[in-house]
Amino acid sequence: MAGSTRLPPTPRPRRRRAIVFWVAIACLLAVVVEVGAVTNVFGLGSLLGSKGGSSSPGAGPNPYDENITSVTGAIVFSQKVDPFPQLNGASLCSQCPVAPTVDSSTDPAIAVLWVYFYVTYSGENYTTISNFTLTTSGGQNPTLFVLLGVFTGPYFSEPATLLGFSPGTTYEVGLHIDATSIPYDGPSGYQLTFHVTSP
Repeated sequence: MAGSTRLPPTPRPRRRRAIVFWVAIACLLAVVVEVGAVTNVFGLGSLLGSKGGSSSPGAGPNPYDENITSVTGAIVFSQKVDPFPQLNGASLCSQCPVAPTVDSSTDPAIAVLWVYFYVTYSGENYTTISNFTLTTSGGQNPTLFVLLGVFTGPYFSEPATLLGFSPGTTYEVGLHIDATSIPYDGPSGYQLTFHVTSP
């Protein structure tokens, strides 16, 4: 009588399912941890590197990918009633928080941001706004971001030093802002204030 061939033992179906289940769980956890580390979902970025951001900065004028978190209007006016409510503590940056773009056409490259908003005059007599300046609230340098010009729509082609308003006039305004180098400021980013005066 010929000897019988012994087949290798096969794992039980339950055991096989359990192994597949735990392998799937391990793969899923690996993906979640990797995505979380790359996107800083778990706040691990503050633990990496000496500056609390990425372990090494990138290149260009914004090496730490800092954001502009807000651009706020601030007006000094002589009238009893504020004729420009959009410029009195209101947010002017609808896209904030936003990282400036890099303009490589200059040498060295600069970080550039355009902010667009509308200004409506609610007063009764002709008036103007002028003395446009910009200050940086975040960080330690109030002149870190520079106001290159105040432009009006629809073409935004020429900077204006003064805007005149008749009653009910509305301008679409564009602020052209740049910075030559943006240092690390942690997760708080930078807050900008657009200053104007009205007689």
